[in-house]
Amino acid sequence: PTATAVLQTGVTSVTVTNGGNGYTSAPTVSFAAAPSGGTTAAATAALQYEVASVTVTNGGSGYTSAPTVSFAAAPSGGTTAAATAALQYEVASVTVTNGGSGYTSAPTVSFTAAPSGGTTATATAALQYRIGSVTITNPGSGYLLAPTVTFQAAPPGGTTATATATLAEGGYDRYQNLYWARQTLYGKQLRVQVVEG
Repeated sequence: PTATAVLQTGVTSVTVTNGGNGYTSAPTVSFAAAPSGGTTAAATAALQYEVASVTVTNGGSGYTSAPTVSFAAAPSGGTTAAATAALQYEVASVTVTNGGSGYTSAPTVSFTAAPSGGTTATATAALQYRIGSVTITNPGSGYLLAPTVTFQAAPPGGTTATATATLAEGGYDRYQNLYWARQTLYGKQLRVQVVEG
């Protein structure tokens, strides 16, 4: 006898496409339900600090162009933040262009020195939580296409994170390429069920 293949693919990874912000604790993560006969995947989110904003505490003076902005290096495994300054004779504001990651406390902020006769600007950074990674606690099974991933909504004033899931073994494409192997054992066909996941 022959049969059709049954493929059980589980979620292998989740890529955070937008860490959101404003979270004070790790939000719940949920996946789209698996097809009939499968089991829905599960995962947990991990938070990490990033630089949310910079407050200019002293605009300095004498600048003829916007000074470069630098941050103290992020801890091992993190990424150092980046920002740009806006100038109105003195530094008026700083726009964070990369919040960095892995900070456990607000990093120091420094500016390039003002020209001779001027005073160098100073500023302080503010940290906020964002989702840094998602750990799959149950890959689920039976998915033919990667499920959608949703996060618990961020608190007021924050932005909700987004992410994409990746299936094991190529998901639907792998399913399309599976075939039943037939083997003869004492003149009878041996049923071989390929189960992956």
